[in-house]
Amino acid sequence: MSILYTFLFFISVSVAFSQVGINNSNPSAALDVIGDVVVDEQLYLENPGENTEIRGSKLLIRSTTNDLLEYDINASKYGPVNYVEFAFNDLSTDGLQDYDTKINTTDYVLIIQGYYFLEAGTNDTDIMLNSNTDDDNIEGYQIYAYPNSSTNTWFIRAFVNDSKFKTRFGASFGDTSVDMYLNTVIYRKGFITKTQSNISVDMGDAETGTAPLPSGF
Repeated sequence: MSILYTFLFFISVSVAFSQVGINNSNPSAALDVIGDVVVDEQLYLENPGENTEIRGSKLLIRSTTNDLLEYDINASKYGPVNYVEFAFNDLSTDGLQDYDTKINTTDYVLIIQGYYFLEAGTNDTDIMLNSNTDDDNIEGYQIYAYPNSSTNTWFIRAFVNDSKFKTRFGASFGDTSVDMYLNTVIYRKGFITKTQSNISVDMGDAETGTAPLPSGF
């Protein structure tokens, strides 16, 4: 019976003073708890609001057994957003045609964030891309990641159509292999990202147009 009275007193104090502290004599919210909280059943956060204290803030995740756990990035196999640099040493003069990252498309999204390339072994930046059929210089690299439907993994390409990497030999340029560095960002699906359906637009030979708004935006 005393437990019931204590609970009712706790509720009455909550109503009277609006803010309640547990192990905290100076609460800053409706319920301000210093210490561990154990929830035996379900916990609903209908309006969690914003946390103005970035440093030291914690992220809660739900485990496969529906337990709420504190997310520890140091102990996790992956982060919400992951950064990886791929270094391709002594790459062919034709560039990178198809490279299987082995990162599966079911759980992850991979994008190319940036890139640079140097002459293989020398770190020389005097690299040109020259057409295979004439002396024209070629610009506009095709460097991108794409999902391979056969392997269900992310592939990377980095090349220029009908061109090779060349470097200066005296007064002329000749074919050379390169060291290429691709900076990639890998997002974990279902954590902070949501993959939308592809959007196809028939431009009808026009230069401008309006794409349909993705669903949910």
